[in-house]
Amino acid sequence: MIKELTAFRENISPVRFGRIGITLGRSDGIAKFFAFSFTNQEKRSLDSLADSPFLGSGVYAIYYHGKSEQAYLPISCTETPIYVGKADAKNPQAETTEEQGNVLHARIREHTKSMIKANLPLKDFFFRASPIQTGMQSAVEDFMIRLFRPIWNKEIKICFGIGKHGDKATTRANRRSPWDTMHPGRKWAEATTTDQMQRHEIEAKIAEHFKNHPIVRDKEHLLKLLALE
Repeated sequence: MIKELTAFRENISPVRFGRIGITLGRSDGIAKFFAFSFTNQEKRSLDSLADSPFLGSGVYAIYYHGKSEQAYLPISCTETPIYVGKADAKNPQAETTEEQGNVLHARIREHTKSMIKANLPLKDFFFRASPIQTGMQSAVEDFMIRLFRPIWNKEIKICFGIGKHGDKATTRANRRSPWDTMHPGRKWAEATTTDQMQRHEIEAKIAEHFKNHPIVRDKEHLLKLLALE
């Protein structure tokens, strides 16, 4: 009866939840396995995110599929994400997505709000997101960043800043992040008077980055990188 009630609840709930599908006891083998499993998911459009809530903590990636941002065209519709991130569980001992909370969905929604303010069409962006075993998200995120080198990640030091949460320009000598220089619109960023980099410098760094770091064109290319075929 408990199994039947659980199945019934999952069927009628507008929120997806359940067991965590990826659990590994050792961190040294998680990265390649996760990258393979993660990219086997279908990408979903960011403009559908608000209507598709889900539970869990873990790792997510955002992909550019548009044509309007000239600097991003080399990675458009490829397996190279523009950003990789993680969301930590509300409960650090969580064993189910319910215990982890809706943090993964909420974190991606934060990014969509920034993108809307910057007039970036959500229909031009897609995402993948996967709840994983609590405590493994940092190791997986780190590997994904090293594998794909996404240009919006601060670790790559090119077009970072989408994750900033609105520091006041008056609190310290802040300079506008490269992301806000490329995509103006967030009011608190507009209050900052100086850029960390000029737009032409950012675009030049992006172009150089794509020259030096091969773009993962498709899943076949990804499998070769992971030495899975």
